[in-house]
Amino acid sequence: MYTILVADDEPVMLSMVEKLLRKEGHDVIKTSSARGVLNALEVRTPDLFLLDINLPDQNGLMLCRELRNQPQLSDIPIVFLTGAGSSPDDVADALNAGGDDYIHKPFAARELTARIRAHLRRVGVRREVGIPNIRLNPVTSKVLVDGRQVDLTRVEFNLLYFMCKTPNEWQTTRNLLAEVWSYPGNVGDAALVRNHVRNLRRKLELDPTRPAVILSRHRRGYMVRARVDIEGNLEYKIEV
Repeated sequence: MYTILVADDEPVMLSMVEKLLRKEGHDVIKTSSARGVLNALEVRTPDLFLLDINLPDQNGLMLCRELRNQPQLSDIPIVFLTGAGSSPDDVADALNAGGDDYIHKPFAARELTARIRAHLRRVGVRREVGIPNIRLNPVTSKVLVDGRQVDLTRVEFNLLYFMCKTPNEWQTTRNLLAEVWSYPGNVGDAALVRNHVRNLRRKLELDPTRPAVILSRHRRGYMVRARVDIEGNLEYKIEV
């Protein structure tokens, strides 16, 4: 099962595409605007984007470039839905913006699902040999790493949750002390962070001596390298 984010400002088209994809067994996140796409990404990272080239608040090409500039999204397939009157130049612009494919409206259901399957096969191969998947539930504090449940303490969950809100981005020790432990600036011991990261690695990593989930770099801090799903559109308040 994959998660597909669909953005189209035509309600009938959006509903029809959602039904087709759910019939294929996929989770669907739907929105009618570019802002809705960006808001959805704060909660969950999809396996594929299906974007209308003309969105009401931002050109789909501009949105595609914005998505491609985020390292954690650079390899996720982006398929454009183009209007019936689109020209060859429109298609070329869509591919040059970072799109992987395009489908002309109106389209046959079989064409859409076949194209989606082709791109998701590539995603499936990358899942097997590439980046781990982390699923968190802020209500239950449940954590799954590639389907394996991991039991964490409250502080460990808070630390992982905070870094998972911005996966593939470096967090300095100072920032972690401030955001996770609520220490004011220049207060707190870096060893506190190191110890909790070490404990997290023991629970998350297949080989803690060669971490693949929580990376660290001198002077840059720590980063969660994973595809992250945060269950529910919830704003979890970190309390120490």
